[in-house]
Amino acid sequence: MSQVHPLTMRLADWSLRALTATRPGHLLLTQSISRWLTSRSYRKIRRTPDALGLTWEPASLLTEDRYRLQGWIVTPPRPRGTVALFHGIRHNREQTLTRTALLVEAGYRCVAFDHRAHGDSQGRRSSFGYHEGRDVAAVLQLIRARWPHQPHAALGMSMGAAALCYAAAHTRFCHAVILESVYQDIVSAWLNRLKGRPHPPILRALTPDLVKVCEWLLEATVDQLSPINWIADLAPAPLLLLTGTDDAHAPPAEAERMFNRRQGPGELYLVPGAGHGNVLEVGGAPYRERLLSFLERWLFQASPNLAA
Repeated sequence: MSQVHPLTMRLADWSLRALTATRPGHLLLTQSISRWLTSRSYRKIRRTPDALGLTWEPASLLTEDRYRLQGWIVTPPRPRGTVALFHGIRHNREQTLTRTALLVEAGYRCVAFDHRAHGDSQGRRSSFGYHEGRDVAAVLQLIRARWPHQPHAALGMSMGAAALCYAAAHTRFCHAVILESVYQDIVSAWLNRLKGRPHPPILRALTPDLVKVCEWLLEATVDQLSPINWIADLAPAPLLLLTGTDDAHAPPAEAERMFNRRQGPGELYLVPGAGHGNVLEVGGAPYRERLLSFLERWLFQASPNLAA
């Protein structure tokens, strides 16, 4: 990341403080930042499973609240089960490709859709995973309808992991759930990101007002925007919760707190040296072995779960 000159940062901070000195300016700034934080991601699909030599088909579905989502289904020659993969904020289903390749090689069918307001899916506003929980519900319903006699699991990355928590009423019927790099609550997620990069100090002072505006925009309270308040509802689904030891956005201490709030069987895996969203790339063979052994155990050997 390029370095920002201290003088440039001070000038930006002074300018923002001058703007917030008046009530109209304060409202304008908090509204603008909040709308940017929840705005649609325009990152388009550049690579498909073709790039990895995988056989796939396009897929489309409609969520309960009438958003059309676009995705793909990647099927190995003899699928043993299905894994639904959910990407992070400001990404699209392309982010799941490396995990898809790993899972397809192990015999799993992989289903990945762009969340609302991401990639090729409909929607104007992102909600840090909260309303994306409805996307999760729609994808899991599709899987259960098309392959009702095969086991299935769900893997979420960052925002996608949060969406799995918010959709606990549906996710809990998966035979296994994997949460990668999930944030504890939306306020911590915001403050953690401010720590990790240069920013005008005024942004930290604006946090309470930004939270209020985001609550209004998303029609959700800050308590609702907290995966830690939902994680116990994933039971009885077996849970693999993992994050990088160097993840500044979803740090190990938060992962441990979330793990301790779970109710069902689970494993906590801290990937040495990994940051945010790169646990596979940094974790390498140990990550692959942990993921595949977790799925093997719960999908085919000891799963207490039956699909709803």
